[in-house]
Amino acid sequence: MTLFKQMAVMLSLFLSIILACVMVLNFKTATAFVQDQLYTNAQNTAHSLGLSLSKIADPKDVATMETMINAIFDSGYYERIALIGVEGNPIYVKETDVLLSDVPQWFVRAVTIKNAYATSDIMIGWNRLGTLEVSGHTGNAYRQLYKTLIDLIETFVGIGLVVLGVLYLLLTLSLQSIKQIRDQARGIIENRFIIEQKMPFTTEFRSATVAMNAMVSKVKDIFERENETLIQYQELLYKDAETKLYNRHYLVTKLPEYLQGDTKLSQGLHVMLSIDELDRFKKEYGYENYIKLIKNVAEALTNCARLSEHTLFVRLNESDFFLLMPFRDEILLEKHLDGMLLELQRTVTTQALDYLVIGVGIGFYTEHDTLKSLLSKADLTVSQAKQNGNFTCKMALQQQHSLILSREEWRQELVSGLDESRFVFATQNVIHYESTTSSIVHEEVFIRLKGSDGFVHSAGYFLPMATILGLADEIDRYMIQRMLQRFTLQELHTPLALNLSAEFVGHYANIQWLKEQLEKLSPTERAMVWFETSNAVALHNLEAIVSISSQLKMLGCRFGIDNFTIPSEGAYYLQAIRPDYIKCTVVYLKDIMLDATTGKNQESLNNIARSLGISIIATNIEEEQDLSTLKYLGIAYMQGRFIAPIELLEE
Repeated sequence: MTLFKQMAVMLSLFLSIILACVMVLNFKTATAFVQDQLYTNAQNTAHSLGLSLSKIADPKDVATMETMINAIFDSGYYERIALIGVEGNPIYVKETDVLLSDVPQWFVRAVTIKNAYATSDIMIGWNRLGTLEVSGHTGNAYRQLYKTLIDLIETFVGIGLVVLGVLYLLLTLSLQSIKQIRDQARGIIENRFIIEQKMPFTTEFRSATVAMNAMVSKVKDIFERENETLIQYQELLYKDAETKLYNRHYLVTKLPEYLQGDTKLSQGLHVMLSIDELDRFKKEYGYENYIKLIKNVAEALTNCARLSEHTLFVRLNESDFFLLMPFRDEILLEKHLDGMLLELQRTVTTQALDYLVIGVGIGFYTEHDTLKSLLSKADLTVSQAKQNGNFTCKMALQQQHSLILSREEWRQELVSGLDESRFVFATQNVIHYESTTSSIVHEEVFIRLKGSDGFVHSAGYFLPMATILGLADEIDRYMIQRMLQRFTLQELHTPLALNLSAEFVGHYANIQWLKEQLEKLSPTERAMVWFETSNAVALHNLEAIVSISSQLKMLGCRFGIDNFTIPSEGAYYLQAIRPDYIKCTVVYLKDIMLDATTGKNQESLNNIARSLGISIIATNIEEEQDLSTLKYLGIAYMQGRFIAPIELLEE
């Protein structure tokens, strides 16, 4: 129970007790007053009526006596008026039954009122006529008391409501700082950097706020300092000094993300632009013209890179530029490159054209390529382009197997795969290594397509075309439904991590559908469903990813970012997304966390992750040396073929 509720309950209880006591005392006073008034009225009436009867001249004038008694009795305040003779015989009696239709019986039973009885001797002259007996009417007393009780209740309830309202306002104002402190404490638990600017009025609360602000400021300072360190370190490690493009080292780091078979990035085109006699050009025309030429080439290739959202563009060395494009339209690309070469040719002086040779080679890549095979094919095509003439573009004859099918055939293949449930699933364990033991953290789910020939294809085979045909989010829905059905069919003990594509997260209807599906599960089952998306998807759909992450956490699911690398803007977007974990390739972690010169740990990424409560999972672990290095770096969560193979999930 909150402090506000505790204080509100205590004050309300205290106020209620006081008001109840005052009301009871007032009611008792009113009861005593009514009781006394009942007797006083009876006594006064007996004396005044007796005096009036004494003035009757004829003792036998009973009619006049009856008239006088009736006049008093009919007022309704008396239960019985009787004139009793000297010998005890009744001369005249007037009485009525006590009927209380407007007073509840529980009130009559709860409140005891004794009827008042008064007498007066009647003297006519010196002779005693008899005795006048008067009894008050208790019904009037009960009515008066009941009305008094209702008035007291209404008055005290009104007073109580007013006082409670005032207390509520005072407590709200006084404890407003408690809410601020609570929100700030919750932010600390959730690794959010909330610095409270408005200081509480209460001294104790002010001290607590100052202390919490100081703690949050220190953590925030650690995050910002380490983030800036990582940005600068990555700038030195991965950027070309002359063009600010990514370098060959970055290509080596990012290539596993493109060549893994379970992503739409695993098929596409590669482009290499190579310049011969660049050193001679630099000597003859100077460094300034050399830089101008290089920047013109970089700018022209950047325009071509925009044809694909996820193009990887690097400068391999002084004279070679390389693009890796998950892009399908090689004809459009070749057209852009031809136009680019014409523009470049116009910028080069006529004398330099005699020896400066620029060639562009275009080829295809698949998930089966390696860095060595990829660069070998690129070197071959660019060499052939140079042999064909200066400023020429050469397209490799190699053709991807997936392009054998037309678009309509691909659509039929994918739709029939969904209808016939030919999409199957594989999983790979993520392992948590402790000092002497290890345990499974979760199983990452990969989708596969079983062809009509029975051969099982990885996602890289069909996802690029599924994206072009607008079927990627349908495939995601199919995967999610099938995995959630497993919870109803069997009891699972290991969480399943499902990948969400850019097409899925980009549509609000998909997010609402996912929320509805998860709400059908119990809280325990929802805790076993994890979701993740690639770093590129998170950066290009930040608003949607922030919303998804927040909703999934509210439902009890976990959310992670795959293929994580810190962008040039820094890791600030992690504060908005608040992922539970990030997955980084072992190559990237070695680059960022291991000083190649000294062999010591670089703690910047670890400090950023710890300040946000994020776990780091190393991926693409292929050999034992990777495992040893990661343990040295303090990475406890690992994934890769050396750790656990990818295995088909049993239906």
